Order: sequence, then structure tokens, then C-alpha cells
Amino acid sequence: MGGKIGRKVAAGVLVFAMAAGIAGCGSRAEGSMAEEDGIKTGTAAETGVGTAAGEEGDAGTASGTEKGEAGMENGAAAGAGSGEVSGTEVGAGTGTADGTGNGAEAGTAQEEEDGISPWAGKKVSFCGDSISTFSGYIPENYSIFYPEYGEISDVGETWWMQVVERSGMELCSNASYSGSMVSGQSLDNHDGAYACGNQRVADLADREGNWPDVIVILMGTNDFISNIPLGAYDGVSEVQEGYIQNFSEAYGLMLDKMHTWYPDAEIYCCTMIEVSRWDAEGNCAPFQNELGLTAKNYNDCIKAVAHAKGAGIIDVYGCGITYDNSREYTSDGTHPNAAGAALMADKVCEGLGISW
Repeated sequence: MGGKIGRKVAAGVLVFAMAAGIAGCGSRAEGSMAEEDGIKTGTAAETGVGTAAGEEGDAGTASGTEKGEAGMENGAAAGAGSGEVSGTEVGAGTGTADGTGNGAEAGTAQEEEDGISPWAGKKVSFCGDSISTFSGYIPENYSIFYPEYGEISDVGETWWMQVVERSGMELCSNASYSGSMVSGQSLDNHDGAYACGNQRVADLADREGNWPDVIVILMGTNDFISNIPLGAYDGVSEVQEGYIQNFSEAYGLMLDKMHTWYPDAEIYCCTMIEVSRWDAEGNCAPFQNELGLTAKNYNDCIKAVAHAKGAGIIDVYGCGITYDNSREYTSDGTHPNAAGAALMADKVCEGLGISW
């Protein structure tokens, strides 16, 4: 199924049941503390959180398509992770209990000795926000940040293109949308602004309808800045399609859709970099949203959800960008400059086991 029209048609059918064990996410919302409760999901100790209501959005519609049907038919394909879609085990990731990806296992010692990337020739798609955009490399209707804004003027300086070039992978699709959140209208079949939406998942395929072998996700910053509550997703209850009002449910639904549509893809979830702000005197501090949360709280949620869904985890938060040096590595405390993007690329490549 090729072209933009094909991707929009494909977005109309993602019908599935969520039945996967998942870690909860710790939060501190509007001055009240949610106690951390140990919840067992498989072998992982989980942490519960409180919830807060968000604004209700318009419901979308769904219709049958070739791509959605194919994804459902292939939903039983087993991967390296864990989780269930429509009662069938599905896992496209390679997450580990210590919260790191194990992409190094994808290659062999001989490949490394020969300087051949174990990822060479694989098709990779990216799901991101403004930090991962660049004109001419994202769907035409998507909102763009780089190079019009920020301090990256060459696509080769973006973190994701550096990963493509260093890994030897081929770019399948960059479904990154400036200002987009994970949460929102999951039945979106037109715009692609919500990462849990059908259209965004459909746009991970290229214009000719080719599916990715690898999916790398770097999302969550706008949910954090927009005060979207973490939620209390238990990993067992079905997430009702519609306007998803909390981060943990939206992230879990997004991963389930990706597993269902692209059952053979390896999925890696990246934590976000530190989000900082500085005053007129140049004093820097971590940004804290109206719920009293920082980037680390949302990153803990990303790790928990990704681990439960069997996706790989790449801790980009630890790439070296901190609130103390944010003026050196970002243009505004949120968007990396070329130097910051290089640190991010190094961390992602490390998570994929790319050492040369």
C-alpha cells in the first residue's frame, strides 16, 4: 500500500485488545503524593500512581484496510520481549531488566572486527516530536522545527540521521511531528499529531508501503511540558480507544499498536533528555511542570511501560546533557543544538551496540 493516501487508509483499522503486564509510574501531582506500591508484573516490581482528568477530544472512526488486517493476522508473531495483543504473545523489542537495550547482541564478533554494522541494510523508522524533525524528511502535513528554528542547519547533524549513517541502516520513515504528544486522540486517522493515534503508526511505513525492521521512539517531552498526568495504567485493563488523557495508557497503547502493525520490527524506546530553564542571570534548573513533575518522572514511566511491553530501552537521559550544561548543548533548554544532538546519537548508538 503506497503513498500518503495509502497511509491514511491504513490508519483506519487498528482494532485490538490490550492484555499486557506493565509497570506503573511514580508521580507527585498538584501537591499530593501517590505512594509507591509494589505490583508484580512478570519479574518486575512496579510502582502505582494517581490520575488526573484531561480534556475530552472528538472521537474518530475506523474502517477495514489491508495493512490493519495484515497487522492483525501477524499479531501472533513472537519476538524477544513480552506482552499480549489479542491474547497472543507479541514482542518486538530487546529490553532488559536493568533498563537498557541490548542491541549489541544483534551483531557478531566477526562483524565488529570487520567493521560491518549488524544493523546494515535494515530499514529504520523514527517516531518523535520537534527534536527529531527536519524539513524534507517527515510527512508533508507534519509540523517542523529544524532547520527553520533551533540551532541545527544540516540534517547530518540531527541525532537520528547520525544513527542512520553510523548504523548502516536505511531510513524507512521519520514520523516526527513538532509539538506532538503521545497522549491524545488514538482514533486519529488523518493528522498524525498523536503518537498513540492510528495515523502516526501508519506513517512509520514509507511512501511505498515498506515496513520498518527497527522502530526508534523518542517521545514524551510535550506531554511533560503540557502537564499530561502520568496516570495509573495497570497493564491488564483494556485501554479504550478515544481521547487518551494520561501518559502511561497512551504510551502503552502506542506500543501495542506498533507491535500489532509491525510484528517483526525491533522497537526501542528512548528516554527524553533533561528539560531545563534558565533565568536572566543565567542560572539553570530542571524544568518542573504544574503537576510538580520533572523529565525524570516521565522517563521512569517510559522505562516501566517499555519493559512491560518487551521493547528495548535506551536511556538518552544519561547522554550527558544536564541542567547545568543545558546552555552549552541546547538552544532553549529543550531542543539540542548540534553538539547536544551528537551526545544523543552517541547514546542511541551505544544502546544499539554500535561501537565503531
